[in-house]
Amino acid sequence: MPKTTRDFKLKFLGTLPKTKKLSPQQIVGLSAILTYKGLSLDTIYQKLKKKKENIDKKIQFLLRESSLRGHASLATTPVFCFQFEGSKFLDSALTGLVFSSSLMASGRRTETRFDDIIFPEEIYQKKEAKKNYEKTSKDLISFFDYLLDKGAKKDEASKILPYGIYGTGIIQMSVESIISLKKEYEKEKNWMPEEVGILLKKIEEISKKEGFDWLYATRLCAPKEIYPFPNIFKDPKKENIVRDLREKNLKTKIISFDLNFTKNLIKKIKSYLKKRKEIFKSLEKIKKEWLSLLRERETIIRDYNLAFKIKILSSVPWRVWGEKKRHRTCPMIVESIYFCIERAKNVFLKYKKQIEKEKISKKILEEIEDVFDLPPTIKKNFLFSYLKTSLKSFENYQKLKNLGIKEKSALFLIPRALKIDVMQEYDLYNLLCGYFPLRACSKAEEFLQRITWQEINLIKKELEKRKLKAFSELLGPKCFFLGFCPEKNWCPLIKKANKNYNHHFHQEMFKSLESFYKKFLETI
Repeated sequence: MPKTTRDFKLKFLGTLPKTKKLSPQQIVGLSAILTYKGLSLDTIYQKLKKKKENIDKKIQFLLRESSLRGHASLATTPVFCFQFEGSKFLDSALTGLVFSSSLMASGRRTETRFDDIIFPEEIYQKKEAKKNYEKTSKDLISFFDYLLDKGAKKDEASKILPYGIYGTGIIQMSVESIISLKKEYEKEKNWMPEEVGILLKKIEEISKKEGFDWLYATRLCAPKEIYPFPNIFKDPKKENIVRDLREKNLKTKIISFDLNFTKNLIKKIKSYLKKRKEIFKSLEKIKKEWLSLLRERETIIRDYNLAFKIKILSSVPWRVWGEKKRHRTCPMIVESIYFCIERAKNVFLKYKKQIEKEKISKKILEEIEDVFDLPPTIKKNFLFSYLKTSLKSFENYQKLKNLGIKEKSALFLIPRALKIDVMQEYDLYNLLCGYFPLRACSKAEEFLQRITWQEINLIKKELEKRKLKAFSELLGPKCFFLGFCPEKNWCPLIKKANKNYNHHFHQEMFKSLESFYKKFLETI
């Protein structure tokens, strides 16, 4: 039996804080008394019991006096966790929520089969639309398998796949986060995936049982805005700053570069770089002193994080945006997925004849790459079959729309290679520890690693303009800061930081980390 969006499954894994006696909303409600009386929750609870007050009525009153007025801290305190089974669109819809955390089945690692295809309910109910959708989905999966059989890298080949396939994950979020999702869904209901509405309904159904229904209702109805999160499923007619700033044939570019390197910060960085250089001369020193280097860098970031702020505008494959949005300490503005689809569809249809006849000029190829990713080995070895398969996807997206299918359902056919415009902001933490060192690593997704190095080179040029070229040494993958590779298998990049690196030392460092872990475990 085919899977549809109505087969969405939600398994609730728990809510905190709660006790045997008190639900999450009772705890935060009583905490409102705690804030101005300075008493423990147990003491407050016992006093109310002694007075024979109705606890539930008291909690409802307290929430109306606080949460309903817009005091968000009450809704950010309780968190709940759930596991879902549905389409991979839930990853795109949920994992960008700022006050949340998630573990998702990775498309870079899992297999994709025909029985993983998820049918949007409205497509499943229309015979012609169902036939069209099923054939196109299977064609995309078959071509993906063909690319793998011919030796294409999975990172590159998987961009031809749509997100209308089975996925699963575990998500933890606050009540405030679900309010954010609810309000966004109410604004963009016609554009957000059907499963988001199903998820919200299921959460509301269990809110009473789990003890956060009053809190949820008061915060939702409060005259207070929510903190925004990056949502691609929105009305394409609405402008945004990304669209305002984008140019044709967009190349990754810096929008703003705010640098406040004080004398003390420059002194600290120079001292850190000098110390690192000395330690990296000896493998034995790295083994003994890598942690002190790490702590020194942490301290600099703690005390000077806001000394560096940079905004970068880029156009990345949908698949890569899925990685970028997970860095929730990097604020982001993103374009509507539907705007990007129409843009790419128009380019593909414009050059339909050239694609079918396999006569593509360099100029046409550049125009296609502006809106749709052509991974390196795909471009070199499978260009025309890749373009033809992608063209069919856009054509069938339009056919579904012509059959009366909504864009948010037809969307299930679009390949992950579709490019989305993004503006993202980075601070000193993400320059030195978070985003850049992680995504410059050879283990990162192939496009993401390439664009991260482009961004690093742009930052180096800006530093050079400000006569701070020496600080370019701060930029690079995580191994550049550690002196060793923390991954199971190391690559030649580490040699740029540590020319004496070898397999024996790599194994020694893993043994050293294991020993460090075991010793610490004994102390707790």
